[in-house]
Amino acid sequence: MNLKNSLQQIVDESESNSFVEVCGFLGFDRDKESYVFQIQKNIAEDPSKHFMIDPLNYLLFKDEYDLVAVYHSHINSDSEPSEFDIKMANTCCIPFLIYSVETKKFNLYEPQNLETDVIIHNRFKEDYDNY
Repeated sequence: MNLKNSLQQIVDESESNSFVEVCGFLGFDRDKESYVFQIQKNIAEDPSKHFMIDPLNYLLFKDEYDLVAVYHSHINSDSEPSEFDIKMANTCCIPFLIYSVETKKFNLYEPQNLETDVIIHNRFKEDYDNY
């Protein structure tokens, strides 16, 4: 799957569930040379304000694919990362891809330190910038 299709799936999922923050993983399958999109259940106490993903699902995804970003939607604000988003992305060393249901735009927050594969990350950035 190309990045455009993966991003469209994030949009579709976010738009069809606009009352809760939708979340999941965007990864890269080296064998298939394609992006992988995986929806996760938002297990936060209040999924209309925050998101939380089961840590086991995170580990299982990372075991199978190169993690590109954790994605989630904002349902009542723009796509700028919240203070909580910034703190979590920086703590995890993983980019956060945020889609705003309100503005219909994406934003990519990249922490200074990345745990992701540099080659895959740079490929994603180039594809994302050309989206």
